[in-house]
Amino acid sequence: MASILPYSLVLVIFGISCCQCQSVAYNTAEEVLPPVYLGNVAKDSNLSSTIDPSILANIKFSFLSVGSDSDNSDLFQINENTGDLETKSKLDREALCPFQKLCVLPLRIGANSGTFFRTINVNISISDRNDNSPLFPMNSTSLSIPEDANINSTFPLSSALDKDMGENNSLKTYVLEPPSDTFGLLLGRKIDETLEVNLVLTQKLDREKVRSYRVYLVAKDGGLPQRSSTMTINVAVQDINDNKPRFSYSQYNVTIQEDITVGTTIMKVSASDDDDGQNGVVEYQFSSTPNGESQKLFSINNNTGEVKVIQQLTFTSGEPHRIVVSAIDHGFPALSSQAFINIHVVDVNNHAPEININLLSGGKVSESSNKGTVIAYVAVVDRDTGKNGQVKCKIIHPKFQLHVLSNTEYKVVVSDELDREENIEYIVKVYCEDDGIPKQNKSKSFIVQVLDTNDNEPKFDRDLYNATITENKAPGQMITKVTASDSDQENNAEVHYAIEPNFRSKFEVDSSTGIIRAKVEFDREQESSITFKVYAADNGTPVPLTATATVKLNIEDDNDEFPTFNKSSYNFQVMENKNADFVVGTVLATDKDIGSNAAIVYTLPFSYQNAPFSINPSTGEIKTNRRLDREAKPSYTLSVMATDRGVSPKNSSCTVTVTVLDENDEYPHIRFPNRGNESIKVPHTTLPNSIVTQVEAYDKDEGENGTLRYSIVKRDDDNLFYIDAKTGQIYLFRKIESFDIKEFSLFIDVSDQGAVPLKTGVEVRLFVEYHAIPTVAEQKIGQNVLIAITIACVTIVLSLAILVTIFLIKRVDNNKRKRLPNVESIDQHEFQLPDTVQYNSKKSCLTRENSHKTYLTDNNNLTSHEVKKVSFSSDDQQDSGIFMIGRDVGPNGVVSTNQHIYANHHQSPYNSQPEDTPPPRPRREKKPSDLHQEEVNRMASINFHQKLINNYNKPLVYHPEETFSVPEETRC
Repeated sequence: MASILPYSLVLVIFGISCCQCQSVAYNTAEEVLPPVYLGNVAKDSNLSSTIDPSILANIKFSFLSVGSDSDNSDLFQINENTGDLETKSKLDREALCPFQKLCVLPLRIGANSGTFFRTINVNISISDRNDNSPLFPMNSTSLSIPEDANINSTFPLSSALDKDMGENNSLKTYVLEPPSDTFGLLLGRKIDETLEVNLVLTQKLDREKVRSYRVYLVAKDGGLPQRSSTMTINVAVQDINDNKPRFSYSQYNVTIQEDITVGTTIMKVSASDDDDGQNGVVEYQFSSTPNGESQKLFSINNNTGEVKVIQQLTFTSGEPHRIVVSAIDHGFPALSSQAFINIHVVDVNNHAPEININLLSGGKVSESSNKGTVIAYVAVVDRDTGKNGQVKCKIIHPKFQLHVLSNTEYKVVVSDELDREENIEYIVKVYCEDDGIPKQNKSKSFIVQVLDTNDNEPKFDRDLYNATITENKAPGQMITKVTASDSDQENNAEVHYAIEPNFRSKFEVDSSTGIIRAKVEFDREQESSITFKVYAADNGTPVPLTATATVKLNIEDDNDEFPTFNKSSYNFQVMENKNADFVVGTVLATDKDIGSNAAIVYTLPFSYQNAPFSINPSTGEIKTNRRLDREAKPSYTLSVMATDRGVSPKNSSCTVTVTVLDENDEYPHIRFPNRGNESIKVPHTTLPNSIVTQVEAYDKDEGENGTLRYSIVKRDDDNLFYIDAKTGQIYLFRKIESFDIKEFSLFIDVSDQGAVPLKTGVEVRLFVEYHAIPTVAEQKIGQNVLIAITIACVTIVLSLAILVTIFLIKRVDNNKRKRLPNVESIDQHEFQLPDTVQYNSKKSCLTRENSHKTYLTDNNNLTSHEVKKVSFSSDDQQDSGIFMIGRDVGPNGVVSTNQHIYANHHQSPYNSQPEDTPPPRPRREKKPSDLHQEEVNRMASINFHQKLINNYNKPLVYHPEETFSVPEETRC
């Protein structure tokens, strides 16, 4: 049974209908992994409280189908015995209830037990989660907006669709990114509660300045976390017909003979339009006013502007043919401009006056000439006489006048200011007419060339030149070319170029062509752009005129900078045993380049492919890719490489040191004692505060986690020993007594000092044993090998002397025995070593005590010993002591004895005089008969010692639980 999700389930009992059908409602969240416990249908419908328990115990619950449209049973499962209802699959609200604010899934459940049957209606409400982002129907859209569109004009945009229908999860708003000064948004709510979005024009457009825009429409919902999507809006500024065509001249003049051939092209007009496309296409046509008759004589080509004669001309006196020509573009609405065409037809019939024109200065006049300046002399001759020969002449021209000198002589003078830039030349016609009937007239034209004066400054074709150059290019690279024109002519129109002084060290310009070149290499990281001025000056006199344009040079990036880390080395720390993907630290490198040349990728060199680390190539974040073990390796030194994405990538590296911090994860390890070597023998002669052994341990951790403390947690030594908590050295605490000669077990805990200490226990067995005190000679034998060899040699020499001495002593002893016959029998009787051996001088005895059997470990082998305690004493206390006889039972049942004697002059810690021992008796004076007895006793003692010495090297056998004192009742 899945755990109940308290945050997602709410039980609501809607009601109980009569006896046959009951309703239950549950709430759950979408996208929750099944099974999700919804509730118990039997309990929540009150079924369990309204029917007999015997019936309830046998009820089976199952889903009932009432139609495929409402069958949701495949999404849920019910326990047929208990009525527990759960989800069987993950619920997707958007798939089950698309675009519905409420999502309720109906279920019909049957409860059946024999003749009992009930139906239960279950309504499951699925609450929405913000699992869908608003989506536009397209990733981008294009708009075409006329450049004359009014401010606050709106343009509808496609709306985004959000499948989520929760209060805060659905689409909430739109924004433009980045914010635009030209466009805004207008949002509106539709009848279906969806948002309508329109693009609003917030400032005037000018296609001639900006041809297109790109903005981004972002749709955002109100969920947490907020979701969004973006649509690109490409706005093209549509050209409108806002520029009229412009004629080259406002008035055209032409003179033709009346007998000119039909079809002859007499002139050509031209006009230009700054608009684009069809708005800039110009066609020509004659206006119907003011003289419609002229259009019958002449025609104009609509495309080229060429004017032709289409009928035979007949000279008529009066004004010339004056035609208005229109230049009309193809825009909507179409714009037009007009100019005049004056066509003068010359009479060629009869005797018309003859006009002779004499041009002064070759018909050239300076545009700066004053009014009244004479430009020509006109003489008229009419071969007729009388009134037919009387001629009157005139000039009809806005710039020139004809002044009478005589009846037949005239002068042509300037009557208005001239502008060569407006008209390079003027056609001046002199018209003469006689007084005859019919009157004859004649006209003659001449061309006045307007000479230039330097009255126009150069003009650049643009005010701002944008140029680019890649940094690090060698000097001499072309930057751009500037062009300036001068409406003047000749020297006045000759333009030369120059760079402003402050930038002449970096740039040079060809004074004739305007080509600007670099004189130095540029470094974009030092200067990303340079703006300077270039001058254009003409060669006019007396003072040249100049113009200024601005050149903005953008320096493009070249991949010439290496990525630079903000540190030459990084030191990070990480705790050992952390799971993989643990963030160790982040390195950061920057590149002074821009664009892809500054985009940095972080990598670990191939040599570190087995290192337990990985690096995020974009962020430089270093993570572990497996658990670290400080005891295996306490630190790592890595080399991190930062490489840019330039065409010729550049890289740099830094050193990263990762120190693995210690965690208390290692138990102390015991070197000594170990299994099979846990017993330590302690001589009974050991002095207090002496080191008897040392527990050797180590911990692979470091610091406090690796600092060890030793303590005794369980013991049976009656505080005979103590341990140094820091070193593990075990010391003897007090003097060893006879009752201490046995085996002890100390249970030692070795603990580290971590926050949660880890412990290891070990058992130390201390075997306190009796050690005979070696003589000074014996101690010195083992001190030096050379001495040992020397002694060995001396021993061999002395052995012969000893054997001789022993032989002599034996002979003397045999002689004494012959004199003392009872000694041998006593010797034989006393040293047969029965179960009880007695030696008696007046009141002395050797008595057997409490024979028993014990088992000791000797080199890890068990041997069986029968131990007997024997006490020995004499009144003179010269040869008294305690010894133990151990009989080893061999495999054949042969008993051997192990004997150790502690003489009174070697005070033994195992022998303590009982408190009730009587004080020594006063010495009595010896009698002659006693001397014999003492000699017998002395010889017996020598033989007895000799036997004991023969068994001296056998191991000490004792039972730690028994006392070494001789019971008082056995004393003699």
